[in-house]
Amino acid sequence: MKKYLYIIGCLSAMLMTGCEVEFSPNADWKNVPVVYCLLDQDDDTTWVRVQRCYLAEGNIYQYGSNSDSINYPQGSISVALLAYQDGSLKDSIAFTYTEIDRDSGAFAYIAQPVYYAVTKNKLRENYTYVLNVRNTADGKILATTDPITLIKKTNGTLISKPSITVTPSGDTLGGFYFNEMDPASGAQGACVIQWNPLENARLYQPMVRFYYEAGGTRHHVDLLCPRVTSSTSEVRYTRDQFLNDLKTKLIDDTSAKHYIPHVDIYLTCCSEELNAYISTSSQGTSINQEHETFSNIIGGVGVFAARRTHLYKGMPSDNSIQPGVGLHDLLLHLGVGFEAY
Repeated sequence: MKKYLYIIGCLSAMLMTGCEVEFSPNADWKNVPVVYCLLDQDDDTTWVRVQRCYLAEGNIYQYGSNSDSINYPQGSISVALLAYQDGSLKDSIAFTYTEIDRDSGAFAYIAQPVYYAVTKNKLRENYTYVLNVRNTADGKILATTDPITLIKKTNGTLISKPSITVTPSGDTLGGFYFNEMDPASGAQGACVIQWNPLENARLYQPMVRFYYEAGGTRHHVDLLCPRVTSSTSEVRYTRDQFLNDLKTKLIDDTSAKHYIPHVDIYLTCCSEELNAYISTSSQGTSINQEHETFSNIIGGVGVFAARRTHLYKGMPSDNSIQPGVGLHDLLLHLGVGFEAY
């Protein structure tokens, strides 16, 4: 039996669907590009992964271990990002071929081809963007996309809570504290993270960057809060969940640690295209399980979308040693090496 294998590839871990793509299991072979690209106007560099589906007979994993089955040879395709405003072409950004290593596994894990372009301060919020992949031999387009828009700030103060106030005497009030009521349990012990919505954002995931000192060096771990759709603009991160997440991150680190009473709260968000891709991709857990997956790649499969990951606010955090309540005291009893100052 012949099958198409749609390989998600090395960039799928970065992706935080509507169009339906169908393949006939007995169709003749044809060139079907698989394209992944995320635009973030705060990134220094934009990356594009381009590979291809392949038609296999027999054990499809044997074909996947051969890089010739999934990768376009260097120089055989070109990748460009086109910027439009009111239907007029305003800019064209060409991408450069390079290779990166990927982890070993069932699929080919020699250096993988990717395409990159330095886009810092080049992406404009008033433009729409289209991605083109061309065959360099004849100049024909192998894959293209519908236009997408970037995610825009709509308010100067993005993360509105926790808030920070500096009094005339210089004292700082507010910050990262678990002093809100948790509606689920009716008890104190939640930190409310609230933000002003961003234009074109459809999925939000706050993240807490927690700092500590070990061996005279500053370290941090990133803790993911619950993610929510654009229908809401806040999450409640409970004290118990925070401590459990932190313990899971540090359980294998036995070094002595000291708490640094400061956190950075990041707000990651993505466009409707990536939200749809994530939603449909999470429906299946097996490579052999059939399910519909969103794609907005015309002439191929994959996703071209916008996201933002550099939105953050730094603030002080709870340094209380009140037994059983203060964060500093709770860390001392967490069992992952925190010590008193």
